[in-house]
Amino acid sequence: MQTAKARKTRRVPLQGQRGVPASRESILVGSLFSSPASLVLSNAVGILVMLISWRWTGDRTFAGLAVAATLVLMGRIATLVRYRRASHDGESRPATRRWDLEFQIGATVFALLQGVCSFRAIAATEMPAVQILNVIAAVAFASGYVARNAAKPKYVIIQVLCLCVPLMMALEQSKQTSYRIIAAFIILYIVTNFLIVLSLNRNLKALADATAAAQDKEASSRKHAEQADLALRSMTHGLVTFDASLVRELQNDRHGDLYGVDAETNDLETMLTDAIRARHLSRSDATLIRQDVHRTLKQKATSARELTTPCGKTLLVHAEPTDAGGVLIVTEDVTERKLTQQKIETLARTDPLTGLANRHELDRILASIGPGFREGIGSVSILYIDLDDFKTINDSLGHGAGDKVLVAIAERIRTAFRLTDFLARFGGDEFVAIIPSADGEISLAAAERLMLALAPPVIVGERKFSISASIGIAIGPRHGRDGGSLMTAADLALYEAKTGGKNRACLFRPEMAASFRRRTELENEMREGLASGQFELHYQPIVEIASRKVVALEALLRWNHPAKGRISPAEFIPIAERSDLISDLGEWVLERAATDIVLLPGEVSVSINVSPMQFRQPGRLVAAIRAIIEDHAVPADRLELELTESVLVDDPDQTLATMAELRAFGIRFALDDFGTGYASIGYLATYSFDKVKIDRSFASVISENEASRSIVELVQHLAERIGFTVVAEGLESRLQVEAIAATGICLAQGYFFGKPEAIGPLAKRLSASIVIPER
Repeated sequence: MQTAKARKTRRVPLQGQRGVPASRESILVGSLFSSPASLVLSNAVGILVMLISWRWTGDRTFAGLAVAATLVLMGRIATLVRYRRASHDGESRPATRRWDLEFQIGATVFALLQGVCSFRAIAATEMPAVQILNVIAAVAFASGYVARNAAKPKYVIIQVLCLCVPLMMALEQSKQTSYRIIAAFIILYIVTNFLIVLSLNRNLKALADATAAAQDKEASSRKHAEQADLALRSMTHGLVTFDASLVRELQNDRHGDLYGVDAETNDLETMLTDAIRARHLSRSDATLIRQDVHRTLKQKATSARELTTPCGKTLLVHAEPTDAGGVLIVTEDVTERKLTQQKIETLARTDPLTGLANRHELDRILASIGPGFREGIGSVSILYIDLDDFKTINDSLGHGAGDKVLVAIAERIRTAFRLTDFLARFGGDEFVAIIPSADGEISLAAAERLMLALAPPVIVGERKFSISASIGIAIGPRHGRDGGSLMTAADLALYEAKTGGKNRACLFRPEMAASFRRRTELENEMREGLASGQFELHYQPIVEIASRKVVALEALLRWNHPAKGRISPAEFIPIAERSDLISDLGEWVLERAATDIVLLPGEVSVSINVSPMQFRQPGRLVAAIRAIIEDHAVPADRLELELTESVLVDDPDQTLATMAELRAFGIRFALDDFGTGYASIGYLATYSFDKVKIDRSFASVISENEASRSIVELVQHLAERIGFTVVAEGLESRLQVEAIAATGICLAQGYFFGKPEAIGPLAKRLSASIVIPER
């Protein structure tokens, strides 16, 4: 078993000899070219034999063979010269094989010419001297090939056959018995040469392997020595070794640079003294290094120490025992690493735009609040800050301007809080302040300071922006005993602040959680209600004031909950808009209105409110309206979509493109709640509405408020110039109707003309008469 195991072991090549086959090939081929003088001389002798044969016999065949052999020799000499001039260090295997093939072609062709010469001498001449000369030459050349080209036995066999086979053929064809006997001996001679060349080849391969291995080992040792020296000189760490007596043995250049010492420093004390003198170490630093070195020598233990030098560098010094009983000191300059680490830690905790703490750092602080309460801290306040309508800045002026505004806002937030308060950017335009030891009064006061700080316009370039914020406040542990529940409470308070009109602060109240649960319940029940037919449409007339003729109906969505009763659109529409339900509801309204419109007189159109959220999915909206028009065969000009200004602010370019696509069907557009936004007059010129509905806040006071009257008259004047129709909403009294009519507005809507009602009874009345009786 041991012998078998040994054989298996020998079959596994040594890792260090992986390069030997390629090296051996190069060495074997190189042996072919090793003695050019002997090659040229032997070939010249062969040519001389051909010339003598020609001279003695007068047979010009020998002269021709001599000329051909001379040309071959010249080619072989050219190959020899090129090989000797070329560099063969690291030569590829294909290149080595090309040299081998070029050499063997020349040798084989020459052998063939010599064989032909021998054949001619035996077969075509009767002169014994010429025959003997050629036989001797053939035998000599065969032996020479065996000796010289043994590195390549395959080619030697071919070359010997090229020499001896023609000679044998000539001897065999001779009528002399002695010549035939010589031919038989030549066969034995050939076989003997084959055996000799194989034996020589094995020896040459063994020698080549040994030579290649030795060369590789020498090259590897030289390379390792060079690498070690290069590594020592190019190390970023300083390195020095001392023997047991603390006399220096080895030192690299980097060590000298770090400590300000030169190569002449020959012991530890001199090194430390020179380093102190060069102000690369303080005296206390030198003492610590000295103590570490002596401890390492005594205890044979490794020590590591970080030092800050007088020149401001941070060095990490390792002292390790050596196998020879001395000590190795490795010093690393970690100054840049420490600075980079500090920068990375700062970046990891800081929002890069505003410089406030980021979401990751906020999460860390929030996670510490719960354990803090358990350890006895008094209270903490969380202010959840959301900038009001900030999206309009990003969408209208771009994120570059938005970022500049955020930077300015962050600076104002800093001024509103104390240095001990924690401030973080929570999201795009959301911020969080955490105030330790704060109650509701302190928190509300901080919120008030913040709103005052935000009150002045933010100036970016030549633009001024008025930015307000809504703030939700939660106090712990009263509103939550950990950071997560306090953030949830502050979020609920923020929702209440935004719902109540924005630019205000709201302190969390327990009933807000109940309100949140109701919103969640309604969202879930809305999905079920839409599937089970709990929703319906009511319609309110839009009337021509002068004739009392109904020209259109506005479709208004109603929800009849089986358990909660009728739920106001003011409650469920915002919930739907914050979820993905609004598009489903909107498409249901469009589908139902298209079904109901066939019950109405042909001159009565239907006006349908479209949510801003639907315009954020323009592809879906356009596809739904196209399908409804085609499926119900509804004339598109009888459908009017009512948009609010928020649709126009979200993405003006996309809104314009979507409106243009829908206008191509014949759809008309109305601007709803005009006067409640920021730039309505500009919208009138940009979006080319067919109808503009003035908000009820103007119509209700037009008879007693001159400013409202002036605004309404201005809109009517623009309508006449631009070419749209104005509708006054929310009219409830004859006095309001007369005041609106006096401005020139011809269409109105409100309880004075009729409340919203289901399509059944309304359609019956309109089919009888589309004129509303005067009250």
